[in-house]
Amino acid sequence: MSKAKTVKKSGSAPLKPVVKANSGNRLYLWGFLVFLFAFVLYANTLQHKFVLDDFGALADNWVIKKGISGIPIILTTSYRYGINMLTDNLYRPLSQVMFAIEWQMAPKNPMIHHFFNVLFYALSCVLLFVVLRKYFSKVNPLIPFVIAVLYAVHPLHTEVVANIKSRDEIMSFFFLMLTLLALHKWFAKNSIIGLILAIVCYFLAFMSKEGVITMLAIFPLIGWYFTSASKKNIIISSVLMVIPAILYIAIRSSVLSKYGSHGATAIVDNFLNAAPDKASYLATAIMLLGKYIWMLLIPTPLVSDYSFNQIPIVGWSDWRVLLSLIVLFAMVAYSVIHVKKRSPLIFGILFFLVSISIYSNVLMPIGSSFAERFMFLPSLGFCIAIVFLCAKLFKVPENNNSENLALSVKKAPVFVGVFAVLVLLYSGKTVVRAAEWKDQYTLFGKDIKRSPNSAHLRYYWGLAIRDKALEQKDENAQKQMMLTAIEQFNKAVEIYPSYPDCFEQLGLAYYRVKDLSKSMDSYQKALALNNTKAVTWSNLGIIYFEQGNYPKAYELYSKALSLDSNYADGYFNMGSTLGMMGKYDEAIESFKKCIQFDPENAKAHEFLGMTYKNLHRDAEAKPWFEKAAVLEQKKATEKAVK
Repeated sequence: MSKAKTVKKSGSAPLKPVVKANSGNRLYLWGFLVFLFAFVLYANTLQHKFVLDDFGALADNWVIKKGISGIPIILTTSYRYGINMLTDNLYRPLSQVMFAIEWQMAPKNPMIHHFFNVLFYALSCVLLFVVLRKYFSKVNPLIPFVIAVLYAVHPLHTEVVANIKSRDEIMSFFFLMLTLLALHKWFAKNSIIGLILAIVCYFLAFMSKEGVITMLAIFPLIGWYFTSASKKNIIISSVLMVIPAILYIAIRSSVLSKYGSHGATAIVDNFLNAAPDKASYLATAIMLLGKYIWMLLIPTPLVSDYSFNQIPIVGWSDWRVLLSLIVLFAMVAYSVIHVKKRSPLIFGILFFLVSISIYSNVLMPIGSSFAERFMFLPSLGFCIAIVFLCAKLFKVPENNNSENLALSVKKAPVFVGVFAVLVLLYSGKTVVRAAEWKDQYTLFGKDIKRSPNSAHLRYYWGLAIRDKALEQKDENAQKQMMLTAIEQFNKAVEIYPSYPDCFEQLGLAYYRVKDLSKSMDSYQKALALNNTKAVTWSNLGIIYFEQGNYPKAYELYSKALSLDSNYADGYFNMGSTLGMMGKYDEAIESFKKCIQFDPENAKAHEFLGMTYKNLHRDAEAKPWFEKAAVLEQKKATEKAVK
């Protein structure tokens, strides 16, 4: 009897609520540590400027700069509509809606955008930990904690977090984690509300970025591997999760149908299109998959661009292709053979293979050949697989369900030691790499040394030097830097002779060093390669304008505006030309159009006032002059603050 009483005492009911409370508090602590890891690592990006794709996504995007009033346009137009590229085939409105709201709160301030990138990344990592803890409920909680921390610190994610534009990746992942949390309620409790929330969150993930479509193959695996849900419930959820995908595709098709076909991706963007035959195309794509796996293990060197012609086109005899093929085949074979074991290690491998498929260029060609940001979702599969593999190798107690972090660490010293070193190394690399995303000049100055044969990087480095030149007060110093920029642009077209954007920038750079002959020649080469860019026609028109050939300038500006009816600078240039031709009423309309798409253009306000004055309509001229003065003062203040 005494033995029975002892058992009863040790398992008495009053102790249970205390244990659960401590367990919950410890779980919150683990989540907070994950958040801290992620946020602190990227805190150095909060003072960074706009870089790379940030300009097209928001800084130079007239729709985003309309703030909240631009949201209806965002929802009904393509991703790059606001930067005069009306034929792109992307529809990712959610991140752009966020940018518009943030711009409304703090115009021209990159800090607010960087802050929300870091914040939502850190929150996504916390959600990841919670999701892993839910689905791996019978596993030592140290394992999902290590997976979440490893994911948070992985250096391949620096491009996503440090580049504001990649908010689409972050929000897609964020809503995907919410989807999995809601789906768990359906799997565990048959919660209809959970299933409905999962469908809604998955749709929002699509509205952030379409890459989550691969999860349609993952959802049933998750239900089968990690829950006791019935086959019926798994099938029901798998079928219903197709609804957000269909809805997104329908909306996307409706929006993009207004712009016609996008056309083939340029070789400078996806160098696989330069492959001489399908065999070398596929061989190179396989090699790139191997490179992804290698960089997940050893993420160095990190570069913002890997395009033509940094990575060569290779054949099937290349050892890198053969090694990549062997590794991929081994992963597939091992997963297929052991799929019925429902091992988290197998699931991690399958998650990686399925989620990377859409970026592999094997199933279909995409807009880029290789990019670190493409690993944002697939890297989760890598983290799951590598942590469970090490847990098995180092014999981490799998059934330890204690939420006591110190106790869990004490019971797995080798496992913790290995990952402590790995996390430390990855964290150091992440901090250093994130710092390199400070601004254009810093980023491309570092990356050009690591990827010197990339036409894109030569082009970007030239742009960074050009912008730096424009900051120089000394005219001679400015000219010398501009000539250095020209040198980089010329190297870019040596690498890729059919590079219209680079010829366009050569035209602008030559114009700024007052070599109008070479400027005109460069613009004409750009137009010979691509005659659909409004900015090229407009810039060529500037040369004729300055030569006093106003009819020719008018012709070129008209061509520019026929290609892009939203082109603010084109309307400004047209207004100036019409004014010089004495067509003041038409000039007024052009300047007003410019202001419609660029409300903070002080010169447009000033010239509009001058045009009214030329018509002796001084009363109408006055408010435009006053507004121009306010905008100039605002611009000067912002410059002084910087």
